[in-house]
Formats: sequence, structure tokens, C-alpha cells
Amino acid sequence: MQNDFWHERWQLGQIGFHLTKPHPLLVGHWHNMFPTQSAGRVLVPLCGKSLDLVFLKERVNSVVGIECSPLAIQQFLEEQGLLARSRPLGQGIVHEASPYRLIEGDFFKVTAPLLGEIDAVYDRAALVAMPESRRSDYARHLRDLAGQAPILLITIDYDPEQMMGPPFPIPQRELEALFGENYRLTLLEETDALDESAALRRRGLTALTESAWRLDPR
Repeated sequence: MQNDFWHERWQLGQIGFHLTKPHPLLVGHWHNMFPTQSAGRVLVPLCGKSLDLVFLKERVNSVVGIECSPLAIQQFLEEQGLLARSRPLGQGIVHEASPYRLIEGDFFKVTAPLLGEIDAVYDRAALVAMPESRRSDYARHLRDLAGQAPILLITIDYDPEQMMGPPFPIPQRELEALFGENYRLTLLEETDALDESAALRRRGLTALTESAWRLDPR
């Protein structure tokens, strides 16, 4: 999907992907990323106004989000009662309200030098938002931004004949094709998510699995 698609979704309030609490697989498996110590800086691509950011900020030194929608960032700051300092950054704008650093702009135009060193990545809503034609580019660019940081990745899978994404299904074989050359993939949990996904049931799904993966650089 192009950025205009997401701008329109936010303008219309069509954000069924937004959860009113931190994602259960993040809550259940963050300790698998750093069992003995907190990470320094965690990157959250396509972060929206996710409450996952709030969960992470209580456990790390800095939360770095990338989001194309200025409305999403504005709503997050307002809902969390934060006053941010904003300034240009590359081809985007960075909004800083410690410990948050939210970069407004195109994910693919954010470079590693602009981002700085990252200690971990959390992706719940980015890969599954990418159409098939963009997933290889996304995986490649995420590797560039992440460096040697591990990734906690949440994917979904369903019968694509029942519904047209986003969110898109990412079966294990595709995940291995996208990341297997550069990462060791460990399945942390796979769960039946249909009961918690009323909006997707209304779109026709009769089965939905959600998986948490840990990706470690080779």
C-alpha cells in the first residue's frame, strides 16, 4: 500500500488494526528478547499510535517509532499527554518527547545514519501491512536499519481467498524466504486469534492464526 492509503485510513478513522491495550504476544514474549536486561533503543516501524509503545517505554531507555501519518503521531502524543519537540530529520520530521522519538515520514526513506544504533526491533503491524510486491524491499530495508539487533516479529496467517488484505497473511515459508538467509527464526508462540478479531471475522475470515517470532542475525 502507498502512504496515501494509510493517510486516508487515519483521516477516516478506519483503524481497526489499533488495539486498546498492548498486544498480548508482546506482553508475553518481550522477556524472551532480553531476559536479563533492558534494551537501550527499540525500533517500532509503522507504529501508528500503538499502546505497545507505552508498554515498551517502561522497559527500555528509548522507543523509536516510524510512522507516515502525522495524524497518528498527533493522536498518540495527545492521548499520552505529551508535548513533543519537533524538527526536520532527513526527508521527514522527528517528534521527541522522552523516551519517545517518533519519526514522521516514509519508512523507506529513513536511513540507518539518521536513525542511529538500534538494540532491538518490534514489528507487529508493518510487515503484515506490506503487499507482496513490497515485502522483499521492506525486509531488506529493515535489515539495514536494524543492523545486528534482534527482531520480535508478529505475523498472521489466513486463507487469502477469504479476505483481501491489509493485513496480509505471512505464512512461515514466506517468512523464511524473506529473512532466513540473514536471520535464525525461532517460533515463540502460535495462537488462534479469530475470537479476538471481530473486524476480520466480519470481512469473511473463518480461521486466523497469529504467531510471535524471534529473529536473530546470523
